[in-house]
Amino acid sequence: MGKRPYYVNVESGEILPIKTASTFQFEISASDEDVRKLAYMFEEMESMANDTFVRTHLPYVPYSNDPDNHRYDSKLKEVYQFIHDLGLDETRNFIETMSIWEEKRPETE
Repeated sequence: MGKRPYYVNVESGEILPIKTASTFQFEISASDEDVRKLAYMFEEMESMANDTFVRTHLPYVPYSNDPDNHRYDSKLKEVYQFIHDLGLDETRNFIETMSIWEEKRPETE
């Protein structure tokens, strides 16, 4: 099956096929497999967010020194990259303005 429009809310982890079903941040064009992959990425992010919960109660551990936070941040960047890759022009343009955005560079041999 081909690609069709979906509407994504990163904060809630929602991927909806109907534009008016809920609020959304990004419009993408995705296959069923793409949607399954993005949903799995959101599940991973939720699990990682739970791992970071302990640090929030330890004021003497800086955010930047916590491996769980680094894993979460890395996964968040991966999610935005995936949404960018599937996104329509407006979605790609907006993500490229975000401070989290790091354009993929071609690997050198």
